[in-house]
Amino acid sequence: MALQLWATTSLGGYFSNNTLSKELRHAAQPLMKFRQFVEVKSGGANRGEKVLFDKISNITTAGGTLTETDTIPSANFTIKQGTATITEYGNSIPYTGKLEDLSEFDPENAIQKVLRNDMAKVLDSAAAAQFAAGDLTYCCSTSTFGDFTTNGTFTLVATSNLNDYHVKNCVDYLRKLNVPAYDSDGNYICIASVNALRGLRDDSNWIAAAEYGDPERLFKGEVGRYYSCRFIEETNYLSNAKNTYYGEAIMFGADAIMEVVAVPEEIRAKVPSDFGRSKALAWYYLGGFARIWDYSTDGEEHVLRIGSAS
Repeated sequence: MALQLWATTSLGGYFSNNTLSKELRHAAQPLMKFRQFVEVKSGGANRGEKVLFDKISNITTAGGTLTETDTIPSANFTIKQGTATITEYGNSIPYTGKLEDLSEFDPENAIQKVLRNDMAKVLDSAAAAQFAAGDLTYCCSTSTFGDFTTNGTFTLVATSNLNDYHVKNCVDYLRKLNVPAYDSDGNYICIASVNALRGLRDDSNWIAAAEYGDPERLFKGEVGRYYSCRFIEETNYLSNAKNTYYGEAIMFGADAIMEVVAVPEEIRAKVPSDFGRSKALAWYYLGGFARIWDYSTDGEEHVLRIGSAS
């Protein structure tokens, strides 16, 4: 039997034009959490790929009391040098002139947004890798016991998320090391994975204390303050799966990580080729990240990693 029908385009399906939504959807993205806390230094352009910075120790011998006939003793300090290496970063998306000419949407807009999202994740991960390279570690071994090391390795397996006890342990540890607070109010910063923060969010002490009256002063991703520490939730770099579900966190003070910028991040357009038929957009960045203090060589570290041996 001959008939017109929807299922066959030549017999009826072509009678309708599918409607194209006017809104483009993009995959969900994490915000940049680590990079907002680096010490940014410019001046790397046209000066080579290595940027050196000096680190000054405390005085070698402390002063003290004098008697009238004593001469004032003399001492000195040592200078060590750190290095930040400048590296190229980038990515591109090519597209055709035909796509641009026939598309209902401007492909450049969608491509630029995707590239910016990629750029943010890549550069934030590069900054995070330096935070995660510190020598000081802490493991939430149980809900009421934690283990510190100074050699960059975790020796115990975590069986607890961060909680009131562990936060106080870590903050007190940084204070004892005289690590300077990050902000003028005397707070350290803790960037943590979702699972690492779960223990705090279930803690009645946290619930009572982590309320804000000045939301305009929040860092990106900040979820609360407790015991002189500001907490940032992160979903791009830190693992939620350390020892199954206890997660990772990084606590730090001021002067922790340096970023040296030779060419700030930017979107670049390729010069069209093949008579305008071949096009591309790219993001590009020339710079680098480095730990300022290294416990193994300086006897000082401003970053504490919280995690597990597995």
